[in-house]
Amino acid sequence: MCNRQFCAVAPGTFLFESLQKRLTKPELFFIIIHNNTTEIDRVQDGDVSMHAKWIWLDSNRYPEYQKTYFGCEAEDKMPKDPKFPYNYCVADFFRRIVFDAKPERVELRVSGDTVFRFWVNGKFVGLGPVCAGGDFLGRKEPLTWYYANNYTLKPDGCELNIFAQVRLKPLMLTEFSRCQGGFYLAGRAIFADGKVTEFGTDESWRARRNGRYPEPCTYDGEACPDAWFPAVPTGDERALTDAPIKMLTIEPVYPQNPVQREIAIRSGEVVDVPFDMVYSANLGISCRGRCDLHIDFYEDGPIYSSAENIVLTDGDVYRSIRMHSVGGMRITVNSAGEGTVISPMLWFNHYPTDHEGSLTTSDRDIDEIYRLCKWTLKICRQTIHLDSPKHQELLACTGDYYIETLMTLFTYGDLSLSREDVVRTGKWLCQNGGRMFHTTYSLIWVQMLKTVWQYTGDDSLPGECRKAMNLLFDLFETYVGESGVIENPPDYMFVDWMVTDGYTLHHPPRYLGQTVLNAFWYKALTDGAELAEYFGWEEGEKWRTRAAAVLPAFNRCFYDEARGMYFEGIDDEPGKNRRSFARYGNILAALYGLCDKERALRLVRMAADDDTDLKPIQPYFMNFLLQAVERYGLFDELGMKLIRKWAPSTRACVKGLQEGWYAPEESYSFDHSHAWGGCPAYFIPRMLTGFTLLENGYKKIRLTPKRFDLDFAEVSFPTPYGEIRVVQRKGETPQITVPAGIDWELGDEK
Repeated sequence: MCNRQFCAVAPGTFLFESLQKRLTKPELFFIIIHNNTTEIDRVQDGDVSMHAKWIWLDSNRYPEYQKTYFGCEAEDKMPKDPKFPYNYCVADFFRRIVFDAKPERVELRVSGDTVFRFWVNGKFVGLGPVCAGGDFLGRKEPLTWYYANNYTLKPDGCELNIFAQVRLKPLMLTEFSRCQGGFYLAGRAIFADGKVTEFGTDESWRARRNGRYPEPCTYDGEACPDAWFPAVPTGDERALTDAPIKMLTIEPVYPQNPVQREIAIRSGEVVDVPFDMVYSANLGISCRGRCDLHIDFYEDGPIYSSAENIVLTDGDVYRSIRMHSVGGMRITVNSAGEGTVISPMLWFNHYPTDHEGSLTTSDRDIDEIYRLCKWTLKICRQTIHLDSPKHQELLACTGDYYIETLMTLFTYGDLSLSREDVVRTGKWLCQNGGRMFHTTYSLIWVQMLKTVWQYTGDDSLPGECRKAMNLLFDLFETYVGESGVIENPPDYMFVDWMVTDGYTLHHPPRYLGQTVLNAFWYKALTDGAELAEYFGWEEGEKWRTRAAAVLPAFNRCFYDEARGMYFEGIDDEPGKNRRSFARYGNILAALYGLCDKERALRLVRMAADDDTDLKPIQPYFMNFLLQAVERYGLFDELGMKLIRKWAPSTRACVKGLQEGWYAPEESYSFDHSHAWGGCPAYFIPRMLTGFTLLENGYKKIRLTPKRFDLDFAEVSFPTPYGEIRVVQRKGETPQITVPAGIDWELGDEK
C-alpha cells in the first residue's frame, strides 16, 4: 500500500516513529500498516460514525491498562482493584476515512485521557487536552469538567488518515483524568456544495498498546508495538466543554550551535547541547545508526530539571510525549553503533502570540529586563498559565497568574487565556465550597477577575464567577474572629518565597502571615463590592459592609504605634508574644488603602529603602511594592531604581527569568522559567507611556508619556484595536500613535 502521505514497510518492521530517509520535513511521520502477524483492515470508503464514542484498549486483552489516578497526587486516594491495576502505558489509535469528494475543510473535536497527540495524513496536528485547572488540595474524586480541543484542517485530497497516541496516567500536576483511559474524536467534513459528513471514534477504529513506551520518559525503539485490534467503546458519558481558547503553537527549535544539528556520537561520550533560550518544549531527536541515550535537561548551568532515556534504531525520529523546561541538554551515550549520527532538536509549545509588544530604550539593562520578563511569560503561557514549565503547577498559583495577566497587557495583549483561567478557578471554587490550597491566592483571584473584566470589557465574566465569589467570601467570613480580623483560617499561605525565624513564608505561622491575609481579604471584598454594585447584585451591600468592618479592626490589631508600622500577625503560640516587622503587611496596608495617605507614603518609602533593618523581598512581592509606588505618585523617585534590581539576575542568565533573588533555603536552586517575578514587563511600558484605562475594554484611555531618567524610549503594545506606540527622545515632543476605535486623551505630566 502506498499513497502520498503513507508508505508501507516490510512485514516485521515496527517503527511508527521512523522517517523515510528521503523525507526532510521532521513532521512528516508515516504510519506502519503491517506487523508480523496481522495486516490492518482497511475500512470501507464512507463507512463513518455519526456520533463519536470514547474508545480504549479492549479490557479483555489489556486488563492491566484500563484504570488510572485522577491526578498525579492521587495514588494513595484511589481504591485498589487487583483485576485493574494502575499501570502506565501509551495506546495507539488509527482510522482511515475516504470521502467521495475533497472536503473544503474538516473540523475536529478531540480529547484524550490522560494526554493525547495526533497526526492527520502524516502531519502533526496537536496535543492536549486543554488543562481542566484544579488545585493542590487533595481531591477525593475527579474534576467535574473537561475540555475538548478544536481544530480546523484543509485536506489536500479525499482521504484522512488519523493516527493518535494517548498516554494513560497523570504525571504532572496539570494533568487530570477521569480514571479511565480513553480517546475521543468527533469530526465534520464540510464540502463545497454545503453537505456535511460526520465521523468519529467508534468500534471501527484500530487500537494497540505501544510497547516502545514501557514507563514514563522512556522510549525503546527496539521494542515491538502490539498487533492492531478493534478499539472498544468505554461507555464513558463524560461531558466535554469546547475549550474557549486557542490551540497551542508548536515550533521547531534547533541547537544554538548550528554544527550540532548533526552530531556523530560514540559509546561513553557525553555531549552538551545548549539552546539560545529556555524553552517549554518536547524533545525531538532523529538517528542514523543505533544508540542508547540518557538525556538530562537543564535551564541554565549544571542543575538538571528532568531526564529521558531513549533507544533509537536506524531511521528513527523520536518525539517526546512529555514537556520539559529546556535551556540545554546533556546527552550521555550509553552505547552507539559505528558511525551513528543523531540530530537533536526541540518542539517548542506556547500559547499563540499574534501580536507582541516591544521596548527599546537608552538603558540596556532596562531593555534586557523587559525582554527576559516577556520571554519567560511566553513559555509559561500554555493551555493554562504555568508558574514555570519546570514545575508545571496548577491554577492554585493564582498569585503568579494575576501577575502574568498584568504582564500580558503590555506584551502579548490577548487575555483569552487569563479569562479562562479565571473561569476555571471559579469552577474549582464552586466544586470545593470556596476553598483553595493557598488562602491568599484564592483572594487574589478576585483581583485577577476584576482586571480581566476591565481590560476586555466582557460584562459576562463577573456573572460567570458570581457564585464562586459568594462561596469564597462566605467561607472566609467563618474565619473572622471576635477581633474583627481573620483568626482561624486553615493556613496563611502564600506570603513570599523567603524564610523568617526559621519558618518558610510559603507556609507561615499566624504571626508571620495574618496581616497579609487580612489585607488581601479587605482588597477582595472591596473589589467584589465594586463589581456587585456595577452589576446591581444584591450581595454588594453585604460585601461593602464586611470590608468596612475589616478596616478599623486591621489597624486596631496589627498597627504598632511605637514602631510606626504594621507587624505581620498576632502570635498564637502559648507563652510567646512574638512580633515580626517586615515589608509585606506594610506594603499591602498602603497599597489597598488600609491607612491614610500620610502613613502610606511613609510606609512605601520605608519598604523601598534598602537601608532599613527589614529583610528584603523577592521579585514576586515587588509587584505589590511597585503598585504602591505608582499609587502614591512615587515612581519618579523610586520606580526605575526598584526595577533595576532585576539587572544582576538578568545579566547572570540571559535565557530565562530567575525565580528569586535570595535563596529561601541553603540547598534550594532557583529555576529560570518563573514568570511570577516578571512584573517589569507590565510596569516599564505602562509607566513610560503613562497609560491609564478610563473606560473598560480600551474604549477610552489616557497617555501621559514620561522618560524618567532615560534619554530615549520607544514603546509599543497591542490592544484589541491595534498597536499603541509612544516614542520619546530627550528634548523632543513625544510621538504617539493610537489606533482608530480608542478614544484617548493626553495627560498632563506632573
